[in-house]
Parts: sequence; structure tokens; C-alpha cells
Amino acid sequence: MEQRATIFVEVMVVIAIIGILAFLIGLLVRAPQGSKAAAGAGVETESSPRWFEFTLALILLAAIAAFLIWLISSGTQWMWGETIEDWRADTRATVFAGVMIGLAAIGLIASLAYALTRLPSATATPRRSIHAAPGDVASPAAAPARSGSPLGVLGLLAVVIAAVLLCWIGLPAAAQYSLLANLIYPASLGVALVLLFDKATRTWGSKRGVESAREWLLCDLLVFLLILAFLNLHNIAKPDGYAGSFWDLLNIVVFFIGLWTLDRSAARGRFLVGYGSLVVLPLLLLIWQSVQGVPAPASWWASVWPFLILSAVFFVLEAVTLVASSEEQQTLPAIKDALFVVLYGVLLIVAAKSA
Repeated sequence: MEQRATIFVEVMVVIAIIGILAFLIGLLVRAPQGSKAAAGAGVETESSPRWFEFTLALILLAAIAAFLIWLISSGTQWMWGETIEDWRADTRATVFAGVMIGLAAIGLIASLAYALTRLPSATATPRRSIHAAPGDVASPAAAPARSGSPLGVLGLLAVVIAAVLLCWIGLPAAAQYSLLANLIYPASLGVALVLLFDKATRTWGSKRGVESAREWLLCDLLVFLLILAFLNLHNIAKPDGYAGSFWDLLNIVVFFIGLWTLDRSAARGRFLVGYGSLVVLPLLLLIWQSVQGVPAPASWWASVWPFLILSAVFFVLEAVTLVASSEEQQTLPAIKDALFVVLYGVLLIVAAKSA
């Protein structure tokens, strides 16, 4: 059999094994809930996920992440005789890997969407006790923070679309570079700093201290990454060859989606959105570098892959935390966020030293 066909069969076998293991883990998690529902037939019960039910899933995730990190970072020969450099140089292998990553991302997003729909509503109206007096009225829950209206979001997106069309239709490459480097990026940084200042001096709100600390960790990291993106654009040697205006604008949009959701939303899934934006940003940088023709770094640790893998792992951990913990249990998620920021900072230092 041809070598490429052997590689394809091996990859499909690995994906099938992972799928079967995930299916079995799902059955094990749902089995206790099914027995509870059968025991309490006719009685409305509310079952919450427990931490130990996700132990097998976390072990599987850690094993896959460790294997990927070892496989990508090592330069030794793989089981089919090729090196990592040969794999990177093959366009077909790169496309195949991209398709597989895309399918995995679609499956992960679908699974998380299903899990989020199964969460109990946090805004449910409390039931009135049968022993309460007729005049007693339950105290209303704290009103959630108001978010922007859909019309306002569409208005902002219209400005971004207009800027993209302006770059594509009416501006040469040097003018596009000047627009992004001298206007849009500095203005975005100014708005981000204003949002952080407002967050630091705000005296209203219903969020607890632990939640605010988690928001600060991710918001500060997002703003710092926006500064790095501006410096990355500013270091282009030849503005006449600039061709990444669309990806830079998309990077700014993803940044503001993550920052605004973390700061101004009270939904439990806002931290998942923040981690999702941290997963998307390295991918946008990878596409931007390929469009600009930036050569690949000599060291794997100076590339975007360590940041992508770290963000993806903590994205899944945040999803598990969101499903398995209640709204009041925020101490462990805060420790997880602090560990993520520390590891991200270490990777940034290693990348700067390896570049």
C-alpha cells in the first residue's frame, strides 16, 4: 500500500478510537442520571453533573494533548518514517490536518452547545413555599447586567464591513497598512484602555469578587495580545506588500467580542467565550503570517502552536467547569485561570527567547 494511504488509514484508526472512547465516556456519565430518573418516576428531580463523572474525559483529553505536544515538538522520525519537517513541507498533509482540525472544532462546538442547552436556567423564578403567608413576597433576584442590543452590534459590524470593502476596492497595499497601523489599531487600543479604566473605577454591578478577578485575568491578557498584534503589524519591513487587512480587522473584531462579553455580560458562559477568542487569535496570526509570506520560525516554541494547544486545552477545561460546577463555586475556576495566564506568560517569554 502507498505510504500516504497508510498514513490516512492510521489517522482514521486513531480518530475512530478516540470517538469510541468518547462515546463510552458519554454512556458512563449518563448512566447514573438515567437510574435516578427511573427510581423517581413521576417525581420532578433535578440532577447536577458531578466532578468525578468527568474524570475519564479529562484523562482522555490530557493524553491526547500530551501526545500532540510530543508529536509536534519532537523532530524525530514518525512511525511511518517521515520527520516533522517533511510533514510541514507537504501541502496535502497540511490541508488534511487543517480539515481534521476543522472537523474536530465543529464537533467540539456542537458538543458544548448541547451541554450548555442542558444547563438549568439561572434566571428561573423561585417557587412560592406552601407554608408562606399570603402577603409574603419573595425577594427578586439581582437583575443581570444589560448587554448591547442586536441593532448596535450590527451597526458596529457594518463599520467593519465598510472598512474591509474600502481596503479591497479603493486602497493600495501601502494605504491599507497606514490605515491599520496609524488609525484602527491605535483607536482600538484606546477603546480597550477606556474599557479597562471603566472596569477599574466602576461602582455598580452584581458580580462577586472572584468573578471579577477571573474577568481581569482574561481581559488583561486579551489587551496585551492586542498590543502584540499592533507591534507585529508595525514591524512589517515592506508596507507595499501588505495583504493582511482582512485578517487584522477580524483579529480586532474577535478581540472586542471576547473583551466585551467578559466585561459587560453576566452569563455563565462568558469565560468560555473568552477562552474561545484566545483559541481563534493564534489561528488568525497563523493565517496572517502565511498571507504575508512570513517564514516559519526556526523553533517550534516560537510558533503559534504552543499557544493554540494551551488555549484549546483550557477551553475544554472551562467547558467542563461550566457544566460540572455551580454558579457559586468559582474558586477552582479562578485558580485555573491564574494558572493559564502564568503558563501563557511563560510561553511568551520562551517564544521571545527562541525567536
